[in-house]
Amino acid sequence: MLLTVSVILILLAVLLTFWQPHGLSSAVMTCIGGGLIILFASFSRHPGWQLVAHLGWGLITIIGVVGLFSLLLILNAPNLVVRKKERLTYGLLAGIWLWLILGVGWSFRLASGHFGESWWPWVTFIPAFSAYLGVLYGASLVGGLRANVWRARRADTILILGAGLRNGHEIGRVLGSRLDTALALARRQKDPVTLLVSGGQGPDETISEAAAMAAYLEAHGWPSDQIVQETQATSTLTNLLYSQRLWTKLPQQGGRIVIVTNNYHLFRAEHLASQLGIRCGGYPAPTRWGYLPAAWAREFLAIIMLHPRLHRSVLIGMVATNILWFLI
Repeated sequence: MLLTVSVILILLAVLLTFWQPHGLSSAVMTCIGGGLIILFASFSRHPGWQLVAHLGWGLITIIGVVGLFSLLLILNAPNLVVRKKERLTYGLLAGIWLWLILGVGWSFRLASGHFGESWWPWVTFIPAFSAYLGVLYGASLVGGLRANVWRARRADTILILGAGLRNGHEIGRVLGSRLDTALALARRQKDPVTLLVSGGQGPDETISEAAAMAAYLEAHGWPSDQIVQETQATSTLTNLLYSQRLWTKLPQQGGRIVIVTNNYHLFRAEHLASQLGIRCGGYPAPTRWGYLPAAWAREFLAIIMLHPRLHRSVLIGMVATNILWFLI
């Protein structure tokens, strides 16, 4: 019975992945399916399933620790996580701290055995919504891993997503990694490749990111007539929208489009492209390990903000259910 259920869940996850390879919902279903297999395996006495359960709970623990570290990084070092123009307000930070404290208090009260005799059951929506966010965090990791493993090999047009310039005009490490990766990928192709650089000019920049990127590519030997600049985008979404208008004017409407961005950012870029109906591949640029924790914490916040109405609706539904459960 357990084997049959596990096979069905695995097949469902595989089918959803092939149906929506860049989607967040398929990654969520993969996490839920994996969690159910681990839960069912925990009740089995078979040594093989017990091993599956132990490995599964170990993996969930690791994801939980990583997620907690990301949360603490957001709370204690917000300047490292968010960009200059995306400050987290003190009210929002205080709200997150209160949420975390109440969640810990709820857990300790439940473990004490006197849970039903207190007011803590009235805030059960807090751990419930925290579990919901935990599933989204795990799904984001699954999506990121999937995007980095299933990378494109062939390209006719390579879209390089911009990033902030250092000192207003210099290519930094993050953007340099994207450009170097795109050059290496382009030089492995048999046919000529167009490099499309996308990025506008920020308030603290003296030139557009696209212009700086084009100059970097030319300095590293790439022909200027095989570079197209998109100089208006200010976000990943506009990177894709404005660049699409340019690559459709190329021969064969750009041919095979491949997005190059950093490994932590690739999943969200492909997810947005999928939502816009853009068929493309992706190729990850490496990121130095010391920068990854802050970058991934910021990336998860951005993934959450892709569907704010959905998350708000889920929270309201949980609060209403929590209240009605005790009133009825």
